[in-house]
Amino acid sequence: MSLTLEAAPRSVTGRRVGQLRREGLVPGVVYGHKVNSVAIEVPVRELSRLVHAVGQSHLLQLKVAGERTLRPVLIKELQINPRTTAAVHVDFFQVNLTEKLNVQVQVVLTGESPAVKFNVGELLHVVHTLEVSCLPNSIPGEISIDVSGLAEVDDAVRLSDITLPEGVELTTVVDPTEILVKIAPTRVAVEEVPTALEVGAAEPPVAAGAPDEG
Repeated sequence: MSLTLEAAPRSVTGRRVGQLRREGLVPGVVYGHKVNSVAIEVPVRELSRLVHAVGQSHLLQLKVAGERTLRPVLIKELQINPRTTAAVHVDFFQVNLTEKLNVQVQVVLTGESPAVKFNVGELLHVVHTLEVSCLPNSIPGEISIDVSGLAEVDDAVRLSDITLPEGVELTTVVDPTEILVKIAPTRVAVEEVPTALEVGAAEPPVAAGAPDEG
């Protein structure tokens, strides 16, 4: 699929941007290192389509009307209306294709764990994103972890078990034994047994003066 997003220069600002949203446009801005900030507007349907398909860490080509060259950008911030889940504002960061940058990449689990399949334990996804450093064109869409080898309780995939794509490295010195995903014992719901005091309190009181039975 194409990773090009069309945009247009934006002159509408302030409270008037509400009209843009009603017209199916998302107000936004493009900025970057040694790049002048430019106010833009993008079609909400196309923006949502790209975000749904590749997430927010994928390199996009922004085609601004009236400009001859495409702008290589990353989505820096995407504001969402919590009630409608529609995008209401977007910040694009224009990158230099020859300079490395730090970016958060989603950790995705693949395969089926035998421990889960046979009810041996529960799968705990501990780390959901990893920050990596690489050139913009080398940003991985995701980091996949195969869980099909996790068969017993305490089986785990650690940081040292994954292989990053060529040219991609973690941004900080980390513990190679850090757990990314593991199998934990299945939690069993314990039914509470009422105490004798609670049972007695639940019995209806005997009316005063009532004759004893028997």
